[in-house]
Amino acid sequence: MITGITRQGLEQSALLLVIGAAVFGLLALRAYRRGDHEGWRRPALSAGGLVLLAVVALGAGYTVAPNIPTPPVPITARFAQNPVADTPEAWAAGRAAYNARCAVCHGPQGLGDGPAAFTLNPRPFNLQVHTPQHAPGEVYHWISEGIPGTAMPPWKDVLDETERWSLVRFLYALADGRARSTQ
Repeated sequence: MITGITRQGLEQSALLLVIGAAVFGLLALRAYRRGDHEGWRRPALSAGGLVLLAVVALGAGYTVAPNIPTPPVPITARFAQNPVADTPEAWAAGRAAYNARCAVCHGPQGLGDGPAAFTLNPRPFNLQVHTPQHAPGEVYHWISEGIPGTAMPPWKDVLDETERWSLVRFLYALADGRARSTQ
């Protein structure tokens, strides 16, 4: 299974393809109404091709791609910026918090394979796949508030704001391979 492709990503791709098909459909309609009975075919074929690709994307999304459910976050969380600098020192601070609080469920490399993971339902997310698909503010919100319906607790009363943002920095560095060599 390709880990970078998810149902949500394919749904978003299909939406963009449908928007493109609508644009080409409008261009074809405009050409046809103007009496250009030859010039409307190319945009009409493009619109049809984009609709076909959208159907394929949705078909793949609902049959073979993994569904990574996204817990809801406030709209303001999506736009929150990380005040902690992206440095090896921040990764080290985040790694310390991660090892103390998160590794037991998410595993030492964030793969969702910690010692407690097998006892949890639903299982912890693979953070190397899940983290890059979200804005830093969303990840910070989930660390702070926990995730309802899972064993993910809120950490806002245990970790201070800087520790939580350092943890977010570490998770992004872990996901793109920068923090793996700094263990």
